[in-house]
Amino acid sequence: MKETMQERQMALTLLKNESNRITRRLADAEHRLQTATAERSRLEQKLTKEQRDVMQLGKFSFLNKLKELTGKWDQQMEKEIAEAAEAEIAFNEAQKHVDDLTEEVAQLKAASINPDYVHLQEDWDDFLHEKELWIRQNDSASQATLQKIADDRVRVRSMIREVKEAHEAGEKAIRTLDQAIDKLNNAEGLSMWDTFLGGGLLVSALKYSEVNSSDDLVHQAQRALRHYETELSDVQEAATASFEVNKNDIFTFTDLFFDNIFSDFAVHSRITEGKSKLNGVLQDVRHTQAQLNRKLEEAEAELESLSSEEKSILLS
Repeated sequence: MKETMQERQMALTLLKNESNRITRRLADAEHRLQTATAERSRLEQKLTKEQRDVMQLGKFSFLNKLKELTGKWDQQMEKEIAEAAEAEIAFNEAQKHVDDLTEEVAQLKAASINPDYVHLQEDWDDFLHEKELWIRQNDSASQATLQKIADDRVRVRSMIREVKEAHEAGEKAIRTLDQAIDKLNNAEGLSMWDTFLGGGLLVSALKYSEVNSSDDLVHQAQRALRHYETELSDVQEAATASFEVNKNDIFTFTDLFFDNIFSDFAVHSRITEGKSKLNGVLQDVRHTQAQLNRKLEEAEAELESLSSEEKSILLS
């Protein structure tokens, strides 16, 4: 009877933990979606303004004609186009972020209506009532110890699951970071050739092709890191005072892309800067992955210890 009682408690507790985690994640994702949508609207307004400035400067006016004659029109147009391009890059990234979060919210809503969760609270209440009756009839020191072992086993298994999920997300983040860095390496080499050796039209075209394709890879890395951060938060939620993972504020991974893609020197500088930041984040992720591996080993060792303690009581 007691083994069945402990098995039921373990199964129900794991379900409750999973249901609570999904609920917490859904609320967090909905909040982040609301914030991201507002930011996208702000950037869309900024982009519209910058595009309007370019169009306005391109229209005929006596003032524009005067700027053209004095040589200031070209400088002003170059500045306006650069600002519009920067605003477009920021808006495109914001749109991708909103799309990602919309998909995440939809997936979490689907997960939250799992049939296993429908009557979970009722099942838990019924179990607690049965357990109370059983304890009143069978209470003993050994039973109290066995119950504590069962509770600890649920806690440790939950931690192991969270750590494994976080580690898997970290490995994906490492892969996407490696891909983004490789692409930036290519763009950096072409930029250096174009800037300092006069690579010509073909090299310029190849350089901007690498720059454009690296934009998507940087976004994929951002998305993977946000997911990694969520998984690490779950690890911290499941942690105890003796079992912590500190993220060390490594996830400030935003706005790495280029302010001005029209100047060779600026592009080369920003590519180098962006690659340096990506390498720094990559090292932080690998450090955190090593921490997770150590925590996983500790948790698995604790499970073995609990099993040994339980066996000792049952065979005594």
